[in-house]
Order: sequence, then structure tokens, then C-alpha cells
Amino acid sequence: MTELLALVPRSVRWTVPLALLGLLVTVPFSAPDGTGMQWDELVLGAVAASAAYGAFQQSRAMDTQAARPWRFLGLAAVLFSVSQWLAGSFPGPEFDGFGVDDVLLFIGATAPVATCGLLARRVSRTRWGALVVDGTVITVALLVVTEIVRTPLVNPANAPDDLRSLVLIYGGYAAAMLGAAGALCTVSTAALRRSATVLIGAVAWQSAAACAEAMAIVAPSWHWTAVSDVSVALALQSVVVAAAVAPRTLVERTARAAAPVVSRAGLVLVLFGMLSLPVAIAYALWSGEALSAGAQIGCAVVFGLMSLRLVLRIREDGRVTEDLVRSEEDFRELIETSSDGIAIMDDDFRLLFTSPAARSLLGIADPDLDVDLLDLVAPEDRAFVGAATLNVPAGDGPPLHFHVRPADGSDPRELEVSSSERPGSTRRVLYLRDVTDRRRRERELERMAYTDHLTGLPNRATLFQKMAAAPADGRCLLVLDLDGFKAVNDVAGHESGDQLLVDVARRLHTVVRDGDLVARLGGDEFALLVTGTVAEAAEVAGRVVDTLGVPHSAGDWTFAVGASVGVAPLGAAGGQIAFREADAALRLAKQSGKGCVRVADDDAKAVLTSADDLSDALTRGSLSLRLDAACEPDGRIGLVHAVPVWQHPVHGTVRGQDLWGGAERNGLSTRLQRWLLTEACAAVAALPDERIGLAVSLPAGHVTVDGLAAEVAAALGTSGLAPSRLTLSITEETLLTSSAALVAELLQARSTGVRLCLDNYGMGHSLFALMARVPLDLVRVDLTTLAARDEGDRAMRVLRAIAHLTESFGIGVVSGGIRTPELKESAVAAGAALLHGRALPHDMTIDEVRARLDDVVPA
Repeated sequence: MTELLALVPRSVRWTVPLALLGLLVTVPFSAPDGTGMQWDELVLGAVAASAAYGAFQQSRAMDTQAARPWRFLGLAAVLFSVSQWLAGSFPGPEFDGFGVDDVLLFIGATAPVATCGLLARRVSRTRWGALVVDGTVITVALLVVTEIVRTPLVNPANAPDDLRSLVLIYGGYAAAMLGAAGALCTVSTAALRRSATVLIGAVAWQSAAACAEAMAIVAPSWHWTAVSDVSVALALQSVVVAAAVAPRTLVERTARAAAPVVSRAGLVLVLFGMLSLPVAIAYALWSGEALSAGAQIGCAVVFGLMSLRLVLRIREDGRVTEDLVRSEEDFRELIETSSDGIAIMDDDFRLLFTSPAARSLLGIADPDLDVDLLDLVAPEDRAFVGAATLNVPAGDGPPLHFHVRPADGSDPRELEVSSSERPGSTRRVLYLRDVTDRRRRERELERMAYTDHLTGLPNRATLFQKMAAAPADGRCLLVLDLDGFKAVNDVAGHESGDQLLVDVARRLHTVVRDGDLVARLGGDEFALLVTGTVAEAAEVAGRVVDTLGVPHSAGDWTFAVGASVGVAPLGAAGGQIAFREADAALRLAKQSGKGCVRVADDDAKAVLTSADDLSDALTRGSLSLRLDAACEPDGRIGLVHAVPVWQHPVHGTVRGQDLWGGAERNGLSTRLQRWLLTEACAAVAALPDERIGLAVSLPAGHVTVDGLAAEVAAALGTSGLAPSRLTLSITEETLLTSSAALVAELLQARSTGVRLCLDNYGMGHSLFALMARVPLDLVRVDLTTLAARDEGDRAMRVLRAIAHLTESFGIGVVSGGIRTPELKESAVAAGAALLHGRALPHDMTIDEVRARLDDVVPA
């Protein structure tokens, strides 16, 4: 109950006291005979209007199907409000008797029961015939009880002759509403149980209002009118509470979600309706009063309906039994024919049941043999399997992998095992699959993904992984490029060139220590990751030049191919910065002549060398956000891309690679990344248009991988920004140069609703290769990279092909480089969902974005 009260909307909390106060003030001054102003009905009209507004507000946060019952209730509240205002504003003969206001009142008064019916439809295997019988039984039972105890609701002796039928209608309405609500809402789904409970309360308030109206006719008094009005007001506001506790989406899409669940309030109502009849009959017999003819007929009807309900129950039980038997047979056949093994194990690892496939996988010859699972597991895996099974609950964590040794002495098989366990049970269901061949292929593919197929050396991806895992100090990176290698291919052919590259790889291993890494970057480019100081690395680079300067034999040819080397220390800035510095040093070596070694010059670095300046800027809030808009085809801003900018007191505006590079060199990239996520989420969350999304780029070489998903969650939680509005943008270089943990962090962030975008798509690997690693939601294509500047038609053809391909994966396309209105129209025609560039709003502050939104005239 406390949780339910906490979910009551604020509008209900202030509407109810005001309504009670207004009714208590206006009821005594309202004309009881309908000839004067009905002030209380005007107040009820306002309460109904407030309920309609609250119901519609709650339904706005729901999907279409989930909101349907509550929008119907909101519409009914509107009609009820109109009827009350008509009746209260035009007293006298204009609205005397049955008229428009009575029709509207009838629709509003029966809407809660109709909504109960809409909710009952969501319960699986709803038996409408049984519900009709149950509702009729409760209704007739309540009417018989009122007849036996001689209440004025069925014996309006003191009512005016022309109003006795109205008293009977009020009494019948109360019984019918309670009966229908009890039948329809007693059984609901788990997600709708609280809403069904509140609706039962609303119906109870309506029934109380009907009884009070009847009593006001039998014994006229403004007190009865006040009770009726207060009950109606509480019923109307209960509708808003029911909508507030309803699920935001239609969750009854699976058999488990649509399974029936009993509502306690509905059960109490049904029991009250059913048990009150025998109690009333016993009271009549004890007091010596004879049952009237109407009561006897009602009892006969109740008993007849209960007999009919018993017949329906028997038929339903028979159908359920048949379904269970059929399901058991289907399930057994499924298990017997499944290629995956299924077994049941107790908490002592004893196998209680094994399917034929499981016996084949585990090497069990006799199905009746009492077998312990650990006895079948390879000895080296037994401790691991036992600990993992005991310490990890069933269904949690990744599947187990272990080996079993077949009885025929053949090679061990590797099994993948997942499990499930019913709450409170000591038995665990195991699902076994032979993954021997798959794991062998995976290991081979992994080896191929991180190894150069020609030389057998680690490739670029392995190099950057090793640099990311290497200590911050004490290592250096050497990047080398062969001098004159092109002539080898031109003169002797590519086969000879391949032989020379293999020989280069062999020679490089002779000049490094065992703990050092030799990698091939591609073409005639190699890299070495060595341990030691810069001076020691320069000495190794000199040995590389000397070793590779010795002539090479390739087939029938001999070539004098040398090498140029660039050296850079691997410091706190990370591998990407070290690679850029070593590559820059290599270019200097090439410019200086062949066979040269150059060391990265610390004095030639970017202007941001002071960690204190940047740290102070982050602390004082001197950094600011600049936002580039990605617009939909109609011009509405759909996404803003946030970029950090620092207005340096000496160097002016610092942004982009200069800012991130300076942060990397000074060990502040983690703080800059956290600042960007936090500030950008807070800024976009404060925008008036909740449809606008936010894109944050994770630049290659500057991503702090550890804890990335946690930082994203913290930024979203602090700002209140919905996860679905945040997009993390990465490039293929980011994936390639970051540690392997980046993919896991991105997947964890995406599981919360955050979207992923691949930037600069179309310049690297295929979409299939990328989707195998990271599930994407968007790709960004820069038109300036698809074709030359004067080949716009070709760029559009490529963009159209990309849009067609990504559409089959459910991935949206963002087209960048939009410089002219004509280019925008062509990109839209090619299938781009979002567009940005110089022809669209860019480099804006958050205030400029907000002003642009304020200038937009709502449609």
C-alpha cells in the first residue's frame, strides 16, 4: 500500500482535497429539487475534467496499445464532465427528464467496467463465458441480499411514486458494477494487478455513490448528496491513479507475461458477494422472516448459475488436462529428437535424467546407470566445473566450457553448457552442445585476425593491444619503412616481394630481445615494441638499419633494400600518441635520406604541454561545448554532436585533436572524457525538445576504456537524459587501436539503451565484419571522402548503396559534408536519415540551440 501511495500523481494529491472542500461547501447551497443552480455538479464537472487531463497525461508516456484503456477512460471522463456542467448550469425544465446529459452520464458511469473488460483481454486464455456467469452470480447475489435485509434500495417504500423505479435502477447499477468488476478484475496479469486493484476501488466508489443517490431520494438530505458527490470525486481520481500504476508498454506479448494472476481486492469482492448470500439467508431464518418471492427467485437463479459455472469449470479442466498431456508429449518428443543434449542434475551433481543426445555427448552407455557429472568431466576441468556450478546461480554468467573424454579413447570433446533452475528447486536443467569444431574454428579465426598471414608476425591490431597493456614507462616504439621496396615488385614481381618481406621479418627477430614484439603494419611497414630507454631504442633502431641494409636474395634476384626508422617513447599518453610521434619521426627520417633513424622531438609537440593549465581549465569550468546539428530531411534537429572547446589565454581556441592530444600527453584524457559526457548530457537534457538526441565521439587513441560504461551510466543518471537519446560515435581506428575491453564496454552501454554510431563508414572494413564485433544503430558517411570534389553523382551512388545495405540491418545513415542545399536534397533522395555539414546549423552553443528551438513554430 505504501508503494501504491508513492505512485499517486501530484495532480491527484492536490485535486482530492480541493474537491472535497468544494463539495462540502457547495452541496448545502445546491437546490435539492433541481430547480436552482446545482453548484456541486459544477464542482464534479471540474473534478472530472481534471481526471480526464490526468488520464491523458499518463497515457502519453505509453505505447499505443498500452494507452488504449486509459485514453478511453479519459474520454469518458470528458463526457461525464460535460454532462455535469450541463446539468449544473441549466437547472429546471431544460434538462428535466431523460436527455443528452443522461446519455453522457451513462457513458461516463459505465466506462470503468468497460476498461476492466479491456484489461481482461490481456490475460491469456480468457474465458468470457465464465466471466459473464461469474459477474451475473455476484450481481444477483448482491440484489438478493439487499432484498432479504429489506434495504430501501429494493424496497423504496418511502420514495415518491414517480421515483421508485429510479431507486431500483440505482441499486441494480451498484450491484451490476460490483459484479462486473469482481468478475473481470479478480484475475489479471502481474503487470496489471495494481491497476486492476485501483479500478476495483473506483468501481466500489461509484457503487457507493449510486447507493447514496438512491438514499437521497428515499430520505432526502444534503448529507446523502454529499456522500454521493464525494464518492464520485474519489472514483474519478482513482482512474488517474490506475493509469499512473499501469505499465508504460504492452508487456503481455509472451505467454509468461500474459499468465493470469489473482488480485486480492477482486478476490475479497467476489468472496463478499458469494458469502453474503448464505449469511443473509441464515439471518432471515434466525430472525424468523420468510423469504420473499423475489428473494426465492434470486436464490434459484444464483444456484442455477453456480451449477452452470461448475459445468463450465469441469469442461475447462478437461481441456487444460488435454493440453497438458499434449504439451508433455510434444516436449518429450522435442527432447528425444533434439540435437542438443538436455540433462537434469541435482545439487550433488548426480544426473537424474539425460536425453539421447546428452548421453551421446557425455559418453553414457546405459540410461539407467546412476552417473555423477564430475566423473564424466576431464580431470583438468573438474575443479573449475564444480566451483562454477556451486558459486554461480543457474542462468547467470556465461555458459560453461569443459572437456569430456569419450569411452572409446578418441580425442576429448569440448561441451558448452548453460543451465536453468526453478526458484526453490534443488534440480538444475542442463543444456549441452558439442562446440569442439566451432571452438577450433574460433581459435583459428582469432589467430588469423591478429596475425599477418604472409610473415606470421603479429599485425597492427596486436601491436596496439600490446601497447595498451604495456607499462606506462620503460618501453619504446619503433616504426620502420623499407627503402626501395617498390622496385622489388616492379622488377622481380610480387612473389619475390613476398619472399623479401618474409626475410625481413626473420631478420628483425634477430635484433630484438625475446620479450620484444615485432609486428607488420601492412605493405612494407613494420613496427617494434622494445623494452628500454629512448637511447637504447635508438641503438636497436641502428641495428635494424644495419641488418636490413645487408642485400636480400629473392628468387634469382638480389636487392639492396634498406630501412628508415622512427623512434618514440611509450609514455602516459598511450600507444596512439606514441605511434603518431614515431610515424612523424619516420617521415623526418625519410626526408633526411634513406637508412636514417630519427627520434621523436619532445619540443616539436603541440602547444598544450602544461598539465596545470588544462587541469585548471577542467576544474574552473573554462571549457565549453560546441554543438553541430544533424537535421532530419524536414529541417528539424534530430541530433546534436557535442565537441569540447578550450579558449586558451595564449593560443586562442583549442579544440579537436589539439585538445585531446594535449590531454593525452598530460594524462588528463580520462577527466576530459568524463567532463564531455557529463556536461553534454546535462545540456541536452535541459533542452525543451525531448526528441533531440546527443552524439559524443570517442576519438581514436584518446578513449579511456576502463569504466566507460559506468561513466556513461553516471552521466545519464546525473542529468536525467534517457539512454536512448545518447549515441556514442566511434571509428574503425578507435576499435582497432583501443584495447579489446572497448567492445565489452560498448556492449554494456548499449544494453542500457545507448545507441552506437560508426563514424567515417565506407573507408575501411565491410559492414558484415564490423557487425560481427559491435551491434550498430547508426553509421555516418562523409560525402567528401566518397568521391572527388567534382564527382558528386558518384558520391550519391555510393551513398545510395550504403543506405540500401544498412537498411537491411536496421541501421540509420547520417550524411556528413553537406555544403549546399543541392547536396542536401541529393543526400535525402539517396536515403540519408540525418544530415549535417556547413549548410546546416553548426558550431553552436547550447544557448543558441535553445534559441533555435524556441523560434520553431509548433505544427
